[in-house]
Amino acid sequence: MTDTLNPEALKHYRKQRGGWSQDRLAAESKISKTQISRWERGLQTAGIRLSSRERLCKSLGVEWEQLTRPPKEKETLKLYNRVPLKGDIDGSARTFLTVVQWHLGLTEDAILDLAPLAVLILAKQSLRARQTALDETLDALEAATAEACRRLPYMPGAFRDGYHYDWIEDERKSLKNRELLMTYQDDEGNECSPFVNFLEDQLKSLGLFQDDPIDFFSYHGTTPDYAVPARVLAPIVDLEPDNEADQEILEKIQDGRIDLRDVVEKKNTAEPEDYRGWLEERNRVIAEEFASRFKIPDGLLLFGKPAGDRPSQLDTGSTSDEAPDVENTNKEQRT
Repeated sequence: MTDTLNPEALKHYRKQRGGWSQDRLAAESKISKTQISRWERGLQTAGIRLSSRERLCKSLGVEWEQLTRPPKEKETLKLYNRVPLKGDIDGSARTFLTVVQWHLGLTEDAILDLAPLAVLILAKQSLRARQTALDETLDALEAATAEACRRLPYMPGAFRDGYHYDWIEDERKSLKNRELLMTYQDDEGNECSPFVNFLEDQLKSLGLFQDDPIDFFSYHGTTPDYAVPARVLAPIVDLEPDNEADQEILEKIQDGRIDLRDVVEKKNTAEPEDYRGWLEERNRVIAEEFASRFKIPDGLLLFGKPAGDRPSQLDTGSTSDEAPDVENTNKEQRT
């Protein structure tokens, strides 16, 4: 076992103790702040006295061996609430990014650099709009209830039972916790997202996608899914949104399985026939790859027992030996 202290490990486990400062560690371990500072700068890290090791380990709640090796990268990222950034954007967001890039004449890096600030602005505006809507609605309900009680004093309390007060309380808590991606379920189990509602209002106020609205799909606690509308995408790639064959290709461009950048480059450099053939070939290959993922391996049983162990028709009274119908097994869907 080495007796050399690792400076990064000392910093890591000090921060892990609720963000302790060097002063706090010095007070807990009875080791001077000056010495701790030297160790964290990589000075005098070898030959540390046993008593100092023991006090340091006891204060940090670790074994000495943990302080002699660098912390794992995953542990460091978790400690500082950081995760590695995506190397690229996938799916429908990839296609949307490309369209925005062309529309504004910006580089991808410029858009991604502005993304954190843009999300912060949108989030604050959305939460503020929700708070205003809740406050104004409650004021209106209270005023209407008071007026109804005044005009119908012989029906006390009759107007107090018609509101979903649990929902109102949930919204209060959600706003207090700044839950941007909060969703509610209607009586039919559909997810209703305040943030999606806000985004739709913003797009409407800007006159964007009014003829062909964006379809958002929300799930509690996750960013909403969205895609460039097919009728907006179709003229860019010379496809017909009402043509069934073109619809399949458009869906794959929408969700990023066929890269829009590659499509436009091919359209601009190839003859129309070659371009069309290239699109159809890409569509065929992707469809086959998708179908192969859902192919049932030979010998895999989804229902019942092997044929030899299956009860006979005489035993079951069945008049058919057809296999169960599993619908849409290989049908391609855009997620």
